[in-house]
Amino acid sequence: MTATSPVPSTAAQAAHRTGRGPEAPARVATPAATAWLDITRVLAMLAVIVVHAFAPIVTTRYTDYGTATWWAANAADSLVRWCVPVFIMISGALLLKPREEGLRSFYRRRFSRIGIPLVVWTGIYLVLEHTRWGGITLSEAIGTVLSGDPALHLYFLFVLAGLYVLTPFLRIITRYATTRMLWWFAIMMSALGMVDQAVTVFDGAGGPNAVTRFLPYVGYYVMGYLLRETDLTRRQTWGVLGAFAGSILVTGLGAGLIGHATGGWTAEADYLYTYLSPSVMVMSVTAFLLLRAFGRNCSSFTASHRDTEPARRRLKTLSDLSFGVFLVHVVVLYELRGLTGVPDHPIAMLAMASFHILAVLTVSLAVTALFKRIPVLRATV
Repeated sequence: MTATSPVPSTAAQAAHRTGRGPEAPARVATPAATAWLDITRVLAMLAVIVVHAFAPIVTTRYTDYGTATWWAANAADSLVRWCVPVFIMISGALLLKPREEGLRSFYRRRFSRIGIPLVVWTGIYLVLEHTRWGGITLSEAIGTVLSGDPALHLYFLFVLAGLYVLTPFLRIITRYATTRMLWWFAIMMSALGMVDQAVTVFDGAGGPNAVTRFLPYVGYYVMGYLLRETDLTRRQTWGVLGAFAGSILVTGLGAGLIGHATGGWTAEADYLYTYLSPSVMVMSVTAFLLLRAFGRNCSSFTASHRDTEPARRRLKTLSDLSFGVFLVHVVVLYELRGLTGVPDHPIAMLAMASFHILAVLTVSLAVTALFKRIPVLRATV
């Protein structure tokens, strides 16, 4: 190469390899060491759709409590109650590692990521609730926003916002506290969250709002950080798998038995389904560990003897769409379910719910991918 020959940039080299041209650089591949986090995020995204597909059947909108259809939906729903806590644990694993980052920089980056989607999708869901899904008054709409629960799933953004507010200060704790002290902190916060949930359900005292909704989830957030490097032995894996299966059984069967004792799908029966019940907490922690073990040993993304970069690029693309799918999928699911209904027969219900899950996932991925290509809409997903 002569002295006057230009040195191609990394982006240009990547463009040459992929044939995309400089205006469309190659997609970045997720690192092999952290591919398990993207795998876990994608599976948690799918699990959220599954929960929402079966939830109205469990809550007896489409069948009576205790029917074969109800038990089938209860079994399916109980399998994936770990979804939201695992999302929170992923955030803790990624964000609580001590690093040099100023408050302004951190808050600007984090809240630019969720602030616009929170405002936009809150407005969209409230408008749809007012015009299509049964009606809601202005005062009721304001009340749902103040409670931090403007739509079926948007409370999660209020939880994230609160956790982001605490993160720079929690990083100081993770930097200087011992692992033992961090575990005690995580256990204590988890116990407080469980007690708070139980008191709210069984005594009717208090309840979360937009400002406090995140507090019961701090334990999950810190546990995500603590468990991010946990490797299981074969014996430990079997033990964790047993605890995971047992927690599913306790959740589904326990909810059914409590409902039988209390006269149907009551708040007491629903308690075991909440993300802060003891059984779901065990389910969530064990699911996180099992998904980490699976992801770390998934040769499609981690094998050292072959080129896994194309697979890791596709994984990164899918993982990057998960937040948008989370935001969009309820619109698609509600509209689709309104068109098809849900049959009151176990086999037909499972078939229809499976169709809903596949269709909602496909449409939500497509809508999110489209939005990400349009500058005005990109910030909303």
